[in-house]
Amino acid sequence: MRRGVLTGRRRRSPGAAIEMAPLIDLVFILLIFYIVSTSFVQDTGVAIHRPVSNAARPLPERYLPVAISKSGWAHVGGRPVAPDDAGAIRRALSEAGVRRVVLQADREVPTGLLLRVMDTCHTAGADGVDVAALQP
Repeated sequence: MRRGVLTGRRRRSPGAAIEMAPLIDLVFILLIFYIVSTSFVQDTGVAIHRPVSNAARPLPERYLPVAISKSGWAHVGGRPVAPDDAGAIRRALSEAGVRRVVLQADREVPTGLLLRVMDTCHTAGADGVDVAALQP
């Protein structure tokens, strides 16, 4: 006779089990979907109060944001640089792999400073320089 038949004990068959491999695969697929579908905002690292313009429109391509604070400094990648430092802007353009610059100037920045930074961006090799504004 088989053992367990007389004693009333039966061998338990394994119950339902959760397979971990498909669960981990699913988590990785969701993570990849999240990374691919997320748009990352380019930030200059300094608070700027942009002016309002009726002609403002969004740019469809990638760009290097350069902030100009009312203290007189240009900020590239969160670091303050002199308004005439074309080398810093040239390095930032090559690191970002873009040729367009968007100047995010505070509304209290003098026009002379804005034009000086714009000329510096052209000297650094930027193909296009735009000025950011808010839409009303």
